[in-house]
Amino acid sequence: MTAIGDDGTDVTPGCKQAGLDVAVWKTIVVGSYGTSIALRDALVARRIQIGDLAGQMLRLPTFTLMPSHANVDLSVMTAGQLVHRSDGATFTEIHAHAIELGLELCAPEVGPQLRLQYLDQRLGEYLLIGMAPLPTADGSAACFVVGNGGAGLIIIGRSAGADMTVSSRARFVFARGQERTIAP
Repeated sequence: MTAIGDDGTDVTPGCKQAGLDVAVWKTIVVGSYGTSIALRDALVARRIQIGDLAGQMLRLPTFTLMPSHANVDLSVMTAGQLVHRSDGATFTEIHAHAIELGLELCAPEVGPQLRLQYLDQRLGEYLLIGMAPLPTADGSAACFVVGNGGAGLIIIGRSAGADMTVSSRARFVFARGQERTIAP
């Protein structure tokens, strides 16, 4: 049975552990672009600003695309919900606690696809993509961030080394369960 929240999103109970329900926040489609260049071109065509680090991530061979169309259910949680401390947490801790709840790290393609498919993002919202960090040209590790800072929709990269700390208020996007293949 599907439950719809006050804001129109699906709040059907999902993963449960320690009394915490993790609802599906949004379902996106991945695997719809044949190359990372085509995906980048789609971002540009929609006038989405691509930060320098995100641009690097899209160009490197470590950025991969799904081989076929699939639906991916996404959930959003704060670092504080995952790691119960008020002073923030490291990416390693956040990822580990998300996995304990039954969530999964997102495939690299989820960040740019979410940016393309979440065009009504509210002003001031930034979402870190819970993903295995991608190495960048300078050798650092980074994750994607989708945001709306007021001057338009953006996708940027953020340093995401294992020991990097983020605020307990930082919001992360994780995948729920296996992606579901769909017909193109």
